[in-house]
Amino acid sequence: MTTPSVKARMPKNVRLAVVGVWVQAVLNLAAGAVLLAVVNDAVDHGQDEGTGALRFVAVLSLLIAGALLLCGVFAGKRSNGLRVTVIVIEALSLLSGVVGLLRGGGVSVLPGIAFALAVLRGFSSAEAKNWFDR
Repeated sequence: MTTPSVKARMPKNVRLAVVGVWVQAVLNLAAGAVLLAVVNDAVDHGQDEGTGALRFVAVLSLLIAGALLLCGVFAGKRSNGLRVTVIVIEALSLLSGVVGLLRGGGVSVLPGIAFALAVLRGFSSAEAKNWFDR
């Protein structure tokens, strides 16, 4: 029997998946910032034709980064909704990577696919279900 003051320890594979969420959030934040800088530079130089889609991808990347950062911050709260949110984001990331691979993205999309699979595996495991479903 545990006392109320003893805090449960997060399983190792879940902890590694949360680290993966943090890394992915930082990478999405950086990618979104770079894409916005490219779009703003193009607009500043009068080349704003066709930048709408790129701006959309940049903002979407920043929104995903924010969602992942929040999931990383609140992972210790053990909410099942958080686990589902990460699974949905990672599934979309995996789908995006596969589409990119099929459209000729080459080996450059493989790390993203592998990363999404690793985080999905961590958050879909029995330990993760038990951890997040207090």
